[in-house]
This record gives sequence, structure tokens and C-alpha cells, in this order.
Amino acid sequence: MRKIWGLIVGLIVFVGAFNFSGSTALAKSPAAPTGKLTESKLAFSYADESGKRLLGFNGTNPKRFGKAIYAPGKVLNVKFAKHQKGSDKSTGRQLAYNFDRDEGELFNVVQGTIKSDESVLLAEKDAFQGHTFLKYKPVSKGTFSKSVIGKIEKSKKRKVISQGLIGQVSAEVQIGLVQFERLKGQKPLASLVLTSKSGLVFEDFVGNDDEMSTWRVADGGTITTDMFNVLFVTHSKAGYSLGYEWWGDEGLSLNVVQQQGTKGSKFLSVLNSYRYTVPL
Repeated sequence: MRKIWGLIVGLIVFVGAFNFSGSTALAKSPAAPTGKLTESKLAFSYADESGKRLLGFNGTNPKRFGKAIYAPGKVLNVKFAKHQKGSDKSTGRQLAYNFDRDEGELFNVVQGTIKSDESVLLAEKDAFQGHTFLKYKPVSKGTFSKSVIGKIEKSKKRKVISQGLIGQVSAEVQIGLVQFERLKGQKPLASLVLTSKSGLVFEDFVGNDDEMSTWRVADGGTITTDMFNVLFVTHSKAGYSLGYEWWGDEGLSLNVVQQQGTKGSKFLSVLNSYRYTVPL
């Protein structure tokens, strides 16, 4: 009888050990970074005159932001200081001269400085997990090649009437602005375009019929490369991502966009914000 009980106990222990090791082997390993950006992990800010302080626009648990990303793709560590109350002497402009009177979330740059008045993206520590920040260089002149323009026109089924480069990562990865001819029954169209080995990626700007404010207030119906400044370009399993600012008469439109999959032809909006900078 004792031998039988011993065999039963041994069998139970063996089966238990097998199940335990099996469940361990089947346990899910930590998910690999997908590269997908999340709006809740990002917020915009701007730098003061010293370049050592930032004022953020998002007041939801600002302590979570530990990184500052600014043009052209540089990253510094920051630390939340306090919520800064607005002054009755504030001009309402989100500019360095009004920094100490403006309301927002105050951050200190841990080491280094940022150019005065720069637009800066605040990010949580893991916001860009799985991303590679590419070496982006802005350019003041230059155009897309004829072959690239041909591909753009074929994709949009509209002729390009003006175009120019804004910057580039390499000869293959370029970012520029194109404006298309106006077609009967269709709205004005311009696009921010990123070129790569895998194809073209578009950030489309659809205008309206107001010739004085077609894309932005009081733009006079014009859209040009000098209105744009790219803050960073990254690449991940999700494709290309970029941050950019778009200057207008009243202020800056601030944006983070991400490619819709590595073979996607469109950028999807991740974060959109605004800086009010209209002259007094």
C-alpha cells in the first residue's frame, strides 16, 4: 500500500512540475516596441530667452514629461518645476519676451540649452521607444527631381504648379512642399511630401475658396516652404514620423504626424497644437 501511495504522490509531483514548466514556457514575453506614437505621451512647449526653461501647454500630470525634442531632431532631458500662473500684464503671446507672464507648465532643461523662442516637443521617457531619430538637415533652396514630381502628379492625379524642398535626411529621404493646380469643382490642394525608397508619404492641406485666407488666416492664397520648419524625423516599425511647425499670420500650427504603416501613403495626425504669436 505504501508503495502505491508513493507512486501516486510521485506522479502528482511530476504532473505538477510539467504543468508549471509548460505554463512558464507559454507565458507571453514582453511585447516588442511597435513604434506607434500616442498623443497622451506628448505635449508642445516653447523656450524662454535663456533657452534653459520651457513652458508647456498640457497641464495633465506634467511630471511625466522628461524629454525635450527640438529642431533638427535633438533631444535633451528636462525636469518639471511647477505650474506657472499667468500675469494680468501678459500680452497673451506665447513668445519668449512674454514667457514669465504667460501661464503654463514650467520645465527646466537639465543640461544644455535650446535656442530662444523655439517650439519644443515634450515627451514621456518611452514615447519614442523603437524609434531612430534621423539626421535631418533643413535646406533653404532646392527642388524635387523631375522623376519625383512625376510620381507625385501620378499619385494625386493633379499637376504640380510650385514645389520646393524644406529639408532632407539623405538623397533618398527628402521633405518638401508641393502645390497643385486648381481643378474645377475641387478645393485648393497642397501637400507636405516625404520621399523614401518605399514610396511617397503625403500630409495634405486642403484649402478653401477664400483667396485671402486659403490655407491660413490672411495667407493671401499662398503657401511656401519658408512657412514650415521640421522639428524632427524618426523611423520605426510603424514607418516615418515627423514633427513640424507651420507659420501663419496669427501663430504657429504645431504637429506630430506618423506614416500609416511602412507602406502607407499618408501621414496620420498624432498631436496638433498651436502657439499664438501675432504681433501687437
